[in-house]
Amino acid sequence: MAWDREDFSRAYRRLAPVYDHGLLLYELVGMRLRRYRREAVAGLHLQPGDTVVDLGCGTGVNLPLLLGAVGPTGRIIGVDLSPEMLEQAQRKIDAEDWCNVELVASDMVDYVFPPHVDAVLATLALATIPDYDSVIRTIASALPPGGRLANFEMTWPEAWPDWLVKLGAKLQQPFGVTTDLKDRKPARSIQRHFARCDSSERYFGAISFCIAIRQAGTGVNV
Repeated sequence: MAWDREDFSRAYRRLAPVYDHGLLLYELVGMRLRRYRREAVAGLHLQPGDTVVDLGCGTGVNLPLLLGAVGPTGRIIGVDLSPEMLEQAQRKIDAEDWCNVELVASDMVDYVFPPHVDAVLATLALATIPDYDSVIRTIASALPPGGRLANFEMTWPEAWPDWLVKLGAKLQQPFGVTTDLKDRKPARSIQRHFARCDSSERYFGAISFCIAIRQAGTGVNV
Protein backbone atom coordinates (compact mmCIF):
# COMPACT_ATOMS: atom_id res chain seq x y z
CA MET A 1 0.00 0.00 0.00
CA ALA A 2 1.27 3.47 -0.87
CA TRP A 3 2.52 5.68 1.93
CA ASP A 4 0.49 8.63 3.13
CA ARG A 5 1.76 12.00 4.32
CA GLU A 6 2.46 10.77 7.85
CA ASP A 7 4.36 7.74 6.59
CA PHE A 8 6.64 9.96 4.53
CA SER A 9 7.12 12.39 7.40
CA ARG A 10 8.21 9.63 9.76
CA ALA A 11 10.49 7.92 7.25
CA TYR A 12 12.26 11.03 6.02
CA ARG A 13 12.74 12.27 9.56
CA ARG A 14 14.99 9.25 9.99
CA LEU A 15 16.48 9.34 6.50
CA ALA A 16 17.39 13.03 6.36
CA PRO A 17 20.90 12.77 7.87
CA VAL A 18 21.92 9.92 5.54
CA TYR A 19 19.77 10.63 2.46
CA ASP A 20 22.57 11.97 0.26
CA HIS A 21 24.70 8.90 0.99
CA GLY A 22 21.75 6.64 0.22
CA LEU A 23 21.51 8.10 -3.27
CA LEU A 24 24.99 6.80 -4.00
CA LEU A 25 23.58 3.26 -3.90
CA TYR A 26 21.65 4.00 -7.09
CA GLU A 27 24.84 5.20 -8.76
CA LEU A 28 26.54 1.92 -7.80
CA VAL A 29 23.96 -0.06 -9.79
CA GLY A 30 24.34 2.20 -12.81
CA MET A 31 21.38 4.55 -12.30
CA ARG A 32 23.05 7.87 -13.12
CA LEU A 33 20.91 10.17 -11.01
CA ARG A 34 23.45 12.98 -11.06
CA ARG A 35 23.48 12.92 -14.85
CA TYR A 36 19.69 12.91 -14.98
CA ARG A 37 19.62 15.94 -12.67
CA ARG A 38 22.02 17.81 -14.94
CA GLU A 39 19.93 16.94 -17.99
CA ALA A 40 16.73 18.04 -16.26
CA VAL A 41 18.16 21.42 -15.23
CA ALA A 42 19.63 21.92 -18.72
CA GLY A 43 16.19 21.17 -20.17
CA LEU A 44 14.69 24.08 -18.26
CA HIS A 45 16.78 26.55 -20.33
CA LEU A 46 17.11 28.82 -17.30
CA GLN A 47 18.52 32.29 -17.71
CA PRO A 48 20.27 34.53 -15.17
CA GLY A 49 17.61 36.22 -13.06
CA ASP A 50 14.96 33.52 -13.53
CA THR A 51 12.79 32.15 -10.73
CA VAL A 52 12.58 28.37 -10.42
CA VAL A 53 10.69 26.15 -8.00
CA ASP A 54 12.26 22.83 -6.98
CA LEU A 55 9.36 20.62 -5.89
CA GLY A 56 10.32 17.87 -3.46
CA CYS A 57 13.74 19.49 -3.09
CA GLY A 58 14.72 17.24 -0.17
CA THR A 59 18.25 17.89 1.07
CA GLY A 60 18.95 20.36 -1.71
CA VAL A 61 20.93 18.15 -4.08
CA ASN A 62 19.64 20.16 -7.07
CA LEU A 63 20.56 23.55 -5.63
CA PRO A 64 24.11 23.88 -7.01
CA LEU A 65 22.89 23.09 -10.53
CA LEU A 66 20.01 25.55 -10.31
CA LEU A 67 22.18 28.29 -8.84
CA GLY A 68 24.68 27.82 -11.63
CA ALA A 69 21.86 28.44 -14.11
CA VAL A 70 19.98 31.39 -12.57
CA GLY A 71 23.01 33.10 -11.05
CA PRO A 72 23.06 35.48 -8.09
CA THR A 73 20.21 37.56 -9.52
CA GLY A 74 17.89 34.59 -9.83
CA ARG A 75 15.60 33.07 -7.24
CA ILE A 76 15.22 29.44 -6.18
CA ILE A 77 12.35 28.15 -4.06
CA GLY A 78 12.76 24.67 -2.60
CA VAL A 79 9.57 22.95 -1.46
CA ASP A 80 9.47 19.79 0.64
CA LEU A 81 7.14 18.09 3.09
CA SER A 82 9.90 17.15 5.55
CA PRO A 83 11.34 19.84 7.85
CA GLU A 84 14.23 17.49 8.60
CA MET A 85 15.15 17.22 4.92
CA LEU A 86 14.94 21.00 4.63
CA GLU A 87 17.29 21.32 7.59
CA GLN A 88 19.90 19.44 5.57
CA ALA A 89 19.26 21.74 2.60
CA GLN A 90 19.61 24.79 4.84
CA ARG A 91 23.02 23.55 5.98
CA LYS A 92 24.17 23.53 2.36
CA ILE A 93 22.79 27.04 1.89
CA ASP A 94 24.50 28.35 5.00
CA ALA A 95 27.81 26.66 4.16
CA GLU A 96 27.88 28.27 0.70
CA ASP A 97 26.32 31.57 1.83
CA TRP A 98 23.66 31.39 -0.86
CA CYS A 99 21.38 34.41 -0.46
CA ASN A 100 18.79 33.74 -3.16
CA VAL A 101 17.39 30.40 -2.01
CA GLU A 102 14.12 30.13 -0.07
CA LEU A 103 12.94 26.89 1.54
CA VAL A 104 9.25 26.14 2.13
CA ALA A 105 7.92 23.28 4.26
CA SER A 106 4.78 22.20 2.42
CA ASP A 107 3.09 19.24 0.82
CA MET A 108 3.25 19.65 -2.96
CA VAL A 109 -0.53 19.32 -3.11
CA ASP A 110 -1.00 22.33 -0.83
CA TYR A 111 1.77 24.53 -2.19
CA VAL A 112 0.66 27.84 -3.71
CA PHE A 113 3.02 29.03 -6.43
CA PRO A 114 4.11 32.66 -6.22
CA PRO A 115 3.71 34.98 -9.21
CA HIS A 116 6.35 35.12 -11.93
CA VAL A 117 7.71 31.58 -11.75
CA ASP A 118 9.72 30.82 -14.89
CA ALA A 119 10.29 27.09 -14.42
CA VAL A 120 9.59 24.10 -12.18
CA LEU A 121 11.88 21.17 -11.45
CA ALA A 122 10.68 17.89 -9.92
CA THR A 123 13.09 15.00 -9.48
CA LEU A 124 11.97 11.70 -7.95
CA ALA A 125 9.05 13.51 -6.35
CA LEU A 126 5.72 13.62 -8.21
CA ALA A 127 5.08 9.87 -8.29
CA THR A 128 5.35 9.69 -4.50
CA ILE A 129 1.97 11.42 -4.04
CA PRO A 130 -1.39 9.94 -5.08
CA ASP A 131 -2.73 13.28 -6.36
CA TYR A 132 0.18 14.02 -8.69
CA ASP A 133 -2.23 14.85 -11.54
CA SER A 134 -3.65 17.78 -9.58
CA VAL A 135 -0.14 19.04 -8.80
CA ILE A 136 0.88 18.88 -12.46
CA ARG A 137 -2.25 20.77 -13.48
CA THR A 138 -1.41 23.45 -10.92
CA ILE A 139 2.13 23.70 -12.28
CA ALA A 140 0.79 24.20 -15.81
CA SER A 141 -1.49 26.97 -14.53
CA ALA A 142 1.32 28.68 -12.63
CA LEU A 143 3.80 28.81 -15.51
CA PRO A 144 3.73 31.61 -18.09
CA PRO A 145 3.79 30.89 -21.85
CA GLY A 146 7.22 29.49 -22.53
CA GLY A 147 7.62 28.30 -18.93
CA ARG A 148 9.08 24.83 -18.53
CA LEU A 149 8.66 21.81 -16.28
CA ALA A 150 11.45 19.25 -16.03
CA ASN A 151 10.65 15.98 -14.32
CA PHE A 152 12.13 12.54 -13.92
CA GLU A 153 10.76 9.63 -11.92
CA MET A 154 11.46 6.01 -11.29
CA THR A 155 8.86 3.90 -13.02
CA TRP A 156 8.12 0.24 -13.56
CA PRO A 157 8.63 -0.85 -17.19
CA GLU A 158 5.58 -2.65 -18.52
CA ALA A 159 7.68 -5.65 -19.53
CA TRP A 160 9.07 -6.27 -16.07
CA PRO A 161 7.65 -9.39 -14.37
CA ASP A 162 5.75 -9.01 -11.12
CA TRP A 163 8.49 -10.71 -9.08
CA LEU A 164 11.02 -8.11 -10.21
CA VAL A 165 8.63 -5.25 -9.41
CA LYS A 166 8.11 -6.66 -5.93
CA LEU A 167 11.85 -7.10 -5.41
CA GLY A 168 12.56 -3.55 -6.56
CA ALA A 169 9.90 -2.16 -4.25
CA LYS A 170 11.26 -4.17 -1.33
CA LEU A 171 14.79 -2.90 -1.83
CA GLN A 172 13.60 0.72 -2.10
CA GLN A 173 10.97 0.60 0.63
CA PRO A 174 12.97 2.90 2.96
CA PHE A 175 12.50 5.66 0.34
CA GLY A 176 8.73 5.16 0.14
CA VAL A 177 8.69 2.98 -2.98
CA THR A 178 5.77 0.53 -2.94
CA THR A 179 4.41 -1.82 -5.59
CA ASP A 180 1.35 0.31 -6.31
CA LEU A 181 3.64 3.06 -7.60
CA LYS A 182 3.82 1.04 -10.81
CA ASP A 183 0.38 2.40 -11.66
CA ARG A 184 1.39 6.03 -11.20
CA LYS A 185 2.44 7.69 -14.44
CA PRO A 186 3.24 11.39 -13.99
CA ALA A 187 4.52 11.54 -17.57
CA ARG A 188 1.01 10.85 -18.87
CA SER A 189 -0.40 13.67 -16.75
CA ILE A 190 2.30 16.01 -18.00
CA GLN A 191 1.41 15.13 -21.58
CA ARG A 192 -2.24 15.80 -20.80
CA HIS A 193 -1.79 19.18 -19.15
CA PHE A 194 0.94 20.62 -21.38
CA ALA A 195 0.53 21.27 -25.08
CA ARG A 196 4.15 20.27 -25.69
CA CYS A 197 5.98 17.51 -23.83
CA ASP A 198 9.14 15.66 -24.85
CA SER A 199 9.32 12.32 -23.04
CA SER A 200 12.03 9.70 -23.01
CA GLU A 201 13.30 6.79 -20.92
CA ARG A 202 16.54 6.05 -19.13
CA TYR A 203 18.03 3.01 -17.40
CA PHE A 204 16.26 0.30 -19.40
CA GLY A 205 12.90 2.06 -19.02
CA ALA A 206 13.10 2.39 -15.22
CA ILE A 207 13.42 6.19 -15.40
CA SER A 208 10.77 8.37 -17.06
CA PHE A 209 12.16 11.73 -18.19
CA CYS A 210 10.02 14.69 -19.34
CA ILE A 211 10.58 18.26 -20.46
CA ALA A 212 7.28 20.14 -20.90
CA ILE A 213 6.67 23.65 -22.20
CA ARG A 214 3.65 25.87 -21.63
CA GLN A 215 3.07 27.24 -25.09
CA ALA A 216 1.76 30.71 -25.85
CA GLY A 217 -1.92 30.86 -26.71
CA THR A 218 -2.75 27.57 -24.97
CA GLY A 219 -4.64 27.05 -21.78
CA VAL A 220 -4.25 24.25 -19.31
CA ASN A 221 -5.61 21.01 -20.69
CA VAL A 222 -8.25 19.27 -18.58
